[in-house]
Amino acid sequence: MLARARGILFVAAAAALAGCGRRESAADAHAGLACVSCHRGRAADLGRAPVTDAGCTARGCHPGGGADTARLAGVSFVHRGHPDGGGGALPCASCHTHTPGSTAIVADTAACALCHVQDLAETQGRRADCRRCHVSPQREAATSQGVPIPHAQLDDSRVPCTRCHYQVLEGRAARVKEGCAGCHADSAATAVRGAEALHASHRAYRCQTCHEPVRHRVTAMSTSVNLACLDCHRRGHRRRNHPADVVPTARCEGCHTDVHAEEQRLILGILPGEPIEPSPMFLGGVTCRSCHVPPGRPGPSAGHPLVSNDAACTGCHGPQWTGYLARWRRGYLRREAWVDAYLAGAERAFADSTRRGAARAQVRQARSLLAFLRAGGPVHNLPATDRTMRRALDLAVRAYAVAGLSAPAPPELGPPVLAGSCMSCHYGIEEAGASRDSTGGRGGSHGGHMFVARLACDACHAVGAAPPGLPDSLWIDTLRLERGGPPSRRRRG
Repeated sequence: MLARARGILFVAAAAALAGCGRRESAADAHAGLACVSCHRGRAADLGRAPVTDAGCTARGCHPGGGADTARLAGVSFVHRGHPDGGGGALPCASCHTHTPGSTAIVADTAACALCHVQDLAETQGRRADCRRCHVSPQREAATSQGVPIPHAQLDDSRVPCTRCHYQVLEGRAARVKEGCAGCHADSAATAVRGAEALHASHRAYRCQTCHEPVRHRVTAMSTSVNLACLDCHRRGHRRRNHPADVVPTARCEGCHTDVHAEEQRLILGILPGEPIEPSPMFLGGVTCRSCHVPPGRPGPSAGHPLVSNDAACTGCHGPQWTGYLARWRRGYLRREAWVDAYLAGAERAFADSTRRGAARAQVRQARSLLAFLRAGGPVHNLPATDRTMRRALDLAVRAYAVAGLSAPAPPELGPPVLAGSCMSCHYGIEEAGASRDSTGGRGGSHGGHMFVARLACDACHAVGAAPPGLPDSLWIDTLRLERGGPPSRRRRG
């Protein structure tokens, strides 16, 4: 019967018959039984007649209703007297069923999904809580490009399961196959009644007698995890009749397993030696197609793969985001050049002695981090890119100490890119000019404030009046600026 309450423990499947009393297989245990041995009433030979709990337990076949608990598909659950959500217990026939013409009785997982469809579905903005049943999954699956996904770490990173497995249901619980007329010819019996009354009078029937099956399985994956290559590329190889072009089931990743693996690592936040911290864009529901296929364009044209562009940004955020993507790229290249020059200096400093092998190894590790960022596309995850670049710089600085040398001052990279911070959107802002200093009349720059004065963004930008001790002439009311006002300073009071 359908569950009538929320919040009950979701059951992935009922116990297999072997765990409920007899040790013979389901097929052997019921092979010699006539349908009427278990089914009662009309249409017993069609599998529509009810099977009461007494029919299962009276002859000692399944005494007591089976084991207290059961486990199936990696999920443990209450089996004996399994709650129906309305204060009662489910009858055996709700889950242990057989299809017409078959003697084997199986634990029908579709019945479980049918009962708990509301627990599995995302309704009214509420995410399905997969971890109520799939607690701390230990399976380490891989993306389409072979990047391992350590599921055991996802609890700590608070990544919702449905961000990757965003569709886990097939079918609708309310859909009825044939209606009452499939069993009842009497018009009085087919009178419209509420679902609660119908369920109460059909307790000994399997749910699928009336309802279309509902399947609980992963039916769709995020394209960031399972790349949809044809979103950005068209099929077409130089050699005619290439299998990938003529075989309908051929998949690009069957051959190109390592392509875009670095991009996947960055956007999913799966970096060596770090906790999983996916890109804020990924957590917000942005897919590969969101950025690489311009709005209104169906896909790539022959021989022209798609690349990210401003239209993808402005399509969601509005025209004020024009140019931001290019600024992000320039901001990264600027900082990478500074770090690269610092690494080159370290390599020269450690090249004249065989006793500095450990220091050179650290610089090589720093080089590999920069190479990873270049291959992965830094804008796929700006916070992770910023952390990785600073990690490379720190490795080079510490390499001097390993070599017994004094480290030169490292380049200043500006405020860190933290999720939700100013720099998470305004990365590369150092190239933009600032308003003239009203006290001296000189032209300013964001770069001077960030890299020379080493000021945080909120040293000048915030909502409201200037804080005590800061001259009004140096304060910018961010709210006034966002509303279209001039970038002038706001007086207190």
